[in-house]
Amino acid sequence: MIRRHLFCITLFFFLFLTQSVIAQETVTGSFVFDGQERDYRLRIPPASAETQALVFNLHGYTSNAWQQEGYSQMNTVADTAGFFVCYPDGLGNAWNVGWAFGSTADDVGFISALIDTLVANHNIDPDRVYSCGMSNGGFMSYRLACELNDKIAAVASVTGSMVPAYMGDCNPGRSVPVLEIHGTSDETVPYDGQPFLAISMEDLLTFWRSNNGCDGDPIVEEWPNSNLNDGSTVTMIQSTGCNTRGEVLHYRVNNGGHTWPGSPLNIGVTNQDINASAEIWRFFNQYTINDVTAVAEPAALPLTLYPNPAGDRVFIQLPKAGGALSMYDFSGRELFKQQLTDGQSELEVSALPRGIYFVQVVQEGTIYSGRLMLQ
Repeated sequence: MIRRHLFCITLFFFLFLTQSVIAQETVTGSFVFDGQERDYRLRIPPASAETQALVFNLHGYTSNAWQQEGYSQMNTVADTAGFFVCYPDGLGNAWNVGWAFGSTADDVGFISALIDTLVANHNIDPDRVYSCGMSNGGFMSYRLACELNDKIAAVASVTGSMVPAYMGDCNPGRSVPVLEIHGTSDETVPYDGQPFLAISMEDLLTFWRSNNGCDGDPIVEEWPNSNLNDGSTVTMIQSTGCNTRGEVLHYRVNNGGHTWPGSPLNIGVTNQDINASAEIWRFFNQYTINDVTAVAEPAALPLTLYPNPAGDRVFIQLPKAGGALSMYDFSGRELFKQQLTDGQSELEVSALPRGIYFVQVVQEGTIYSGRLMLQ
């Protein structure tokens, strides 16, 4: 049986230390829906931010909005990229996803009403609303993909799945971009599924690939193992041949537990090769409710970087001379921009700390991107 999502004393100590920072830039709100008082926390981006996207970040079973805000550390990414993050509270610390236990509330209706409320009161683009969540919150995000995709542009799940009995009721009626991040050693929501409670990751991906028309062979890529002490690695599995706005992306965390990769708080095997919050935003930022964004047009092509892993410098191979280069850190923060003059350029990186970086080059409207590991 799925165990209760238990946060230890260390988590509360961690949140106590960070709550003063969070409280300065996060507002709280509530309204009555279906006869119940419903609460939420909203992270507001800097006034200078151009992005008006909204990301829902849903807590796990027995957890709450405040804990999810501190645990996922998505505010760091949101403040950098300039988007809103809403952390709602489920009734009884749970979301209604079709289990025989937990909540029976109309959470789809609640999230729909919350979207209307936030769009009416903040500078939010209703075409750029997304949902992600941890565990039970991941299950709930999939329910929104099934039942509220006229308002939700894309979804992501960390350690979540879908309830077997609910599968027959999920008829999205359109392609929905989906990202699943899941550990192979997750004992709470097992990777291979659990009868009556959660379908396997294989079945989950098969369902969404079929729904999204993905008929090509998946691209499988091993991420650089930048952290040798976290007890896990990451394999990226990207579906191909999908409909427009139909990408199905999976980060398989090999030996990963029921945890949020990139979180500074270890409550099990927590992968540090990726930052789940940054990867979720990178995925969401490609899509609107009816289209792809300028970020995804045209589709990014692979960028050749060598040596990789690199030390003091790295060479960039391009098909032609020129272009604008940007480099981003692990959290998605832009470190610098520069103009290139040669088809093959040398980049000095000795001043940067060891870790994973993202390099993007734009040449005459074509985007080339690649991941760089410094060691």
